[in-house]
Amino acid sequence: MFHVVLSGGGFITLAGADPVPLHTGDLILMPHGHVHRLQSERLVPTVKFTDLMVGNPPRKPGLITAGGTGAMTVITCGHLTFDRAELHPLLTRLPPLIHIQGGEDSSQEWLQVTSRLISDEVRTGRMGSAALLDRLGGVLFIQVIRSYVESLPDDQTGWLGALRDPPIGTALGLIHESPEAAWTIGRMASEVGMSRSAFASRFRSLTGETPMQYLTRWRMHRAAFYLRTEGLGVLEVAIRVGYQSGATFSKAFKRYIGVAPATYRRSAGAQAMSSPKAS
Repeated sequence: MFHVVLSGGGFITLAGADPVPLHTGDLILMPHGHVHRLQSERLVPTVKFTDLMVGNPPRKPGLITAGGTGAMTVITCGHLTFDRAELHPLLTRLPPLIHIQGGEDSSQEWLQVTSRLISDEVRTGRMGSAALLDRLGGVLFIQVIRSYVESLPDDQTGWLGALRDPPIGTALGLIHESPEAAWTIGRMASEVGMSRSAFASRFRSLTGETPMQYLTRWRMHRAAFYLRTEGLGVLEVAIRVGYQSGATFSKAFKRYIGVAPATYRRSAGAQAMSSPKAS
């Protein structure tokens, strides 16, 4: 979930955390969908979002007006969904709240431009707005994550820190780009100019996984995508992610995903057929 403060200000509070002040131009992203509270002042009562929806004109379901007679705050709200998010190392390692400060003096010009585009599409509701908003939401997410990673300290550990580590970041990129390659620890180490033992130790200390554990999890992430979106056979998907045996691939897939590849493909297809289509 994300909110962009187009004008005005207030506070956001996640359950169990201290209030965070918000100002015009700020963006807040809750990568894990934490329950939160938006307020103009810290002590004012709040209204459930579902209650705000009651009585709003159906012709403009995206526009909600609420509150009293005080200063007006305008916020654009949205959400992004990810299939099998728990398999992607980025999403599992993001904090509960990412706060990007905007405003006229901010260096985050991308935030101002993207926020304005989203706001205009919500306000005007022109033809194709839904499709455009989907893409803008994805662009906004990429920009937020890029800004967040760039703001991390130089000694940041974990997977996000690994992205900024030249040899390990390069190895992660190689795995992401070519999961089907016949990777071994020795081959990865050679590609980034390290000894096998030093590479394996550094990789695990930064990511929390061995190189081969990480490779397998990424392969399953990609396999789930192929099964869900391209309707390929199990052996075709197996080959795409680096397995020559459908049986070996199926065993690994079930261990990570919880169901056999064929079952996963059928359930994903049935879900797609039952989902409402945009008009």
